[in-house]
Amino acid sequence: MATTRSLLTSKRFAIFSIVTICFVLQLINSLPGINLNGFGIYPRSINGLIGILSAPFLHGSWWHFASNMLPFMVLSWLICQYSVKRFYNVFIFTALVGGFLVWALGRSNIHVGLSGVIYGLWGFILCYGVIRRSFKSIVIAVVVALLYSGFVWGVLPQRLHISFESHLFGALSGLFLGYKLAKSDKLKSRKTRL
Repeated sequence: MATTRSLLTSKRFAIFSIVTICFVLQLINSLPGINLNGFGIYPRSINGLIGILSAPFLHGSWWHFASNMLPFMVLSWLICQYSVKRFYNVFIFTALVGGFLVWALGRSNIHVGLSGVIYGLWGFILCYGVIRRSFKSIVIAVVVALLYSGFVWGVLPQRLHISFESHLFGALSGLFLGYKLAKSDKLKSRKTRL
């Protein structure tokens, strides 16, 4: 029991389990005659609702998969510096809320990829650092701002085949959660000091 708990709370397990799921699905998706991307988010379609759960784990190509993995691992590892539970909370919240907003407001196209969650992690780290203002949160936010300042352009429509909606709504959901959790954490730290 203790081993299972420590495995689930392991930073490496948290990050690499998601990377592995994406890899296996991309491998299956690459087989002749198989197209799992039909399980992506298709806005305002009842069938497209399943994509809110599955889209983050599906990718349009090996290049798409590879380009998402490094920023995902870096940003995930940085959030895991708070706790693995915090990472899971941010991942799930940004995947579900960002995904629902893509479903409700996105272009009529299939939207797949981990980039919505990646933008959610990015938005969370930046907002949490600005609002929380602890030494640790500021250092992490500065690192992310330096490494991924170019993400700002990804929330704008640029290329037809890129879901800027996933980027935009992922970032907004991350910013929202970062704000809420930073306020809550500040309040808790004030109470413990009293």
